[in-house]
Amino acid sequence: MSDKINLPSSSFDELVKIIKGYSHASKGASLDELAKLTGLNKFAISGNNKFLSDISIIQGGRTKSSTDLGIKLARALDHSQVQDAKKNWSDAVSSNEEVSKLVTVVRIKGGMSVDDLAAHILYVSGQGNNGKNRAGSRTVVEILIQAGLLENLDGTLKVATPSDESMAEKEDSGVENKDTGAPATKLVPTEQEEKPNSRPPEINLSGLTTPPQIAINIQLHLPETDNAEVYEKLFKALKDNLLSGNN
Repeated sequence: MSDKINLPSSSFDELVKIIKGYSHASKGASLDELAKLTGLNKFAISGNNKFLSDISIIQGGRTKSSTDLGIKLARALDHSQVQDAKKNWSDAVSSNEEVSKLVTVVRIKGGMSVDDLAAHILYVSGQGNNGKNRAGSRTVVEILIQAGLLENLDGTLKVATPSDESMAEKEDSGVENKDTGAPATKLVPTEQEEKPNSRPPEINLSGLTTPPQIAINIQLHLPETDNAEVYEKLFKALKDNLLSGNN
């Protein structure tokens, strides 16, 4: 794989017209047919073919056709489906190592102006510093923004953070956790967690064969006396009231 970027030769809006044109053209359409569909000069179209091939939007030899990704992107653009278009642009960028590296450049630098990134793209492309190539480098910047990979904050480009919506989609689809490599799963509460105020289970005593028994311990504090009659009356009262079982 080449370590240089084949720049588009058109503005972002013109490039979108070409992508749509390829999706509506017959397979292996000629440049003349594409020119009629898009209203653009056939030389302007052909000047973008290398770049569109590099990011997997079109394919073929002398005659070219839309890839499945190119058709999906064109359809999303035709119907103004912003989220689908963003995902397809992102897939297109990810298909080319050199283009996707541009996001890493912005991350390492902690942010770049639009002009600085466009100049960097033009430099690493190895192509001449002329108006057509400068326009092409800015088109690449716009693609990275449309892909949701970069965001323009008052003229400063920053690496975009994943939105809550995209994170939720990843969780729902079971995307692997980047830190652990394990599939993302949702925690399902246990029955006890679902009913925190539930009463403890009742104990059933009906199956017991032996009835419960009660034991009573009695402590006697005997008076200090030398009168034997006192002790005799005390023990007689115990026998009559507690030990005889008559009561």
